[in-house]
Amino acid sequence: MTTTIHILLWALACVIAAPLWVLSIQCLLGLLPARRRTGKNQDTPTLAVLVPAHNEADTITTTLDSLKRALPDSGRIVVIADNCTDNTATVSKDHGATIVERHDTANRGKGFALAAGLASLETDPPDPPGAPGAPGVVIIVDADCTVSPTTLTDLAQTAQVTGRPVQGVYLLSPPDKRDTKSVVSAFAFLIKNQVRPRAMDLLGLPIPLTGSGMAFPYALLKDANLATGNIVEDLALGLELAEQGHGPVLCDAARITGALPSSHDAAATQRTRWEHGYLSTLLTRAPALLLKGVFTFRPTLITAAIDLAVPPLSLLVSGSVVALGLAAVIGWFIREPGPACVLALSLALTALSLILARARFGRSYLPISAALAIPGYILWKLPIYAQFLVGKEKTWVRTERDPSPPNQAGTPGTPGSPGKGTSDG
Repeated sequence: MTTTIHILLWALACVIAAPLWVLSIQCLLGLLPARRRTGKNQDTPTLAVLVPAHNEADTITTTLDSLKRALPDSGRIVVIADNCTDNTATVSKDHGATIVERHDTANRGKGFALAAGLASLETDPPDPPGAPGAPGVVIIVDADCTVSPTTLTDLAQTAQVTGRPVQGVYLLSPPDKRDTKSVVSAFAFLIKNQVRPRAMDLLGLPIPLTGSGMAFPYALLKDANLATGNIVEDLALGLELAEQGHGPVLCDAARITGALPSSHDAAATQRTRWEHGYLSTLLTRAPALLLKGVFTFRPTLITAAIDLAVPPLSLLVSGSVVALGLAAVIGWFIREPGPACVLALSLALTALSLILARARFGRSYLPISAALAIPGYILWKLPIYAQFLVGKEKTWVRTERDPSPPNQAGTPGTPGSPGKGTSDG
């Protein structure tokens, strides 16, 4: 009986410690300079920017202004007014965008909107300079985000050079720096959407797609299965493309900015959708990816599964602390301190890697005063994870927008409109 307890305790320690080590290694590698793939004199391919929008009339003008400032001469903006009951289409048209209107209340969500936008390009697909008829680049930007002046060019050139999907650095900012929950959440997004992808990209491994600021060679995207109701459609698309041998790469120079909602109810709705969608994908896709990678001898799929298997930061930390306490108590009774020591060391390494990542990237996102609120933030999110066990979110729900429009991307901590993503940790 004692031997069985020893084995179970060590198994628990190893299972919990593994994602902590993965996260720590990613954070440490992410401190290194990012990979660059484009040159200063490189031509920019013809591109189309798809902007899925649902009742975004109050904020989309700032988004479109931002895109127009960044749009090269070879580009165009297509707004998909999806099941809108306001004047999103009219406002967008007045700001120079091509409009695709879609009305289908049975099939709602970003994936269906993107499929409609992509279908609209079939009669006039984007073509790169000097090669008529050849596929160009499609970029997807959410209707509540802004981009830095060189983002569209950087994304398009990287997609052209690599022939693969490209993800820019998509960050969210808190609506009020006095709101410690939003501040901590914004830092968690920075870890997930910039630091960890930098590490994967440096190693030549596929990174996850995070929802806004994604670029694709048109030939690669036109046959993709976009018309789904998946509430984390970007994450699913990235995994699907990685399985096909087209793992996404990072363009660290491209900056896309949104903001977290200020309303408590809107924040809870948004986080529930993200967390439940990510956890569902983790449980259903990570094991299959891992097995496929092993049996087909494809290390990229194995590493994609390992990256996906790292739970959201709040869940990982809270679960590790509980496991540490359990291992310490049981280990004291059976005189086996090893598992508790492994967990304590793993947590210490994770804490150190996050501190270094904050020093390198996140000082403007996470002041020391807000860092002290991290335990309270984790406790605030635990009911979301508990809800996943009894009734997980399965349908797309639009996050209520703040009345103020987003500001231009590129300045950390600048308020913008609420963004979308897969999980904020």
